Amino acid sequence: MCNEAVWDALINAMLNKKDFQPNTLSVSYMLAGEGSALGVSNSDPYATDPDKSDDWVKEGPHLMIVVPDRAMLEGLSTDPNDPVYVMWKDTPYAHIMVKVAADK
Repeated sequence: MCNEAVWDALINAMLNKKDFQPNTLSVSYMLAGEGSALGVSNSDPYATDPDKSDDWVKEGPHLMIVVPDRAMLEGLSTDPNDPVYVMWKDTPYAHIMVKVAADK
């Protein structure tokens, strides 16, 4: 995973359950995918049990884009089956996921 500073701030806010508002567009990437990670809920950044979630995802290589204005997310899919979709849409940590290759 490689992050710009805005992404470091987003992750810090999420880990500490703090509000977050990006002031600029920022990109992070996981070109090796999530590796051995178990995945995450597409709607709840704090979910820990895939058996209690109906939207659990584990992505292969992908880009993550956070935008400064949440209105920029309107009209984008929230379906993780799509090549581009919004993760955690109704949270302060909403961001665009862009698949760049199939999961191995």
